[in-house]
Amino acid sequence: MKKHFNIQLVQPKIFWESPKRNLESAARILDQTNRTADLVIFPEAFTTGFTMNTNYLQHYDHRPAVEFFGRYAQELRMQILVGLYAHEDGRLFNRLYWFRPDGTHVYYNKRHLFSFAGEDKLFTPGTEPLTVEWEGMRFRLNVCYDLRFPVWSANGWDPETGTLDYDVLIYVANWPEKRKDAYLPLLRARAIENQAYVIWVNRVGRDKNHILYSGDSRIIAPDGHVEYTVKSHQERIGFYTIDRDKLDRYRETLPVYRDWDVRVY
Repeated sequence: MKKHFNIQLVQPKIFWESPKRNLESAARILDQTNRTADLVIFPEAFTTGFTMNTNYLQHYDHRPAVEFFGRYAQELRMQILVGLYAHEDGRLFNRLYWFRPDGTHVYYNKRHLFSFAGEDKLFTPGTEPLTVEWEGMRFRLNVCYDLRFPVWSANGWDPETGTLDYDVLIYVANWPEKRKDAYLPLLRARAIENQAYVIWVNRVGRDKNHILYSGDSRIIAPDGHVEYTVKSHQERIGFYTIDRDKLDRYRETLPVYRDWDVRVY
């Protein structure tokens, strides 16, 4: 079982509705990435920005980005996690892809669509949570607005096996700075209530609608302590090592999970 997981957080500006420019940016980042990184994480809607432009979206093709990140995952022998819009069977999804070094991938479709921006009118919501197990660590994937819904991301404990559903809760986002007073405390709450690490990867800069994003990408320990932050408002690449033994020691010292309610999902 792997004890240390090197996580690289990519906090970029995103070029509006320009997959070509965003993939060029991703290539520069990945070509210079720390080769000791195990998992590289990009934010939500990385190739497009959080656009609701129906004229653009009806012609959008996610396949070049899937091929791009799959190829890089194989070449670098790394796991790459990135948010992309995706067309499938005539439907549009806000999707989070997990690319593996062997060329395969899995994905999670965003469950909670941001109706305030009309996302629910254009996209199809996901129906199933996704947990990826890798080297003995279990990662639960979520996208942006999912953060506001604790029942959906609730961890679970199996008393028969003595195992929890997941160890790390990941959120990729395009969440504006004007609502950071919501996401910052919610991130700590999710770590504490689920006794898991929480990883948050958000974009920076302004989009075409003049909405400002401050990023605030970070990693939070299961006790709610902010272990690592990427500097706000700046395009930065963060790097932090998650310690499996530290997580296990904390859970053993304070086994709150034994008293959790029965999991809903």
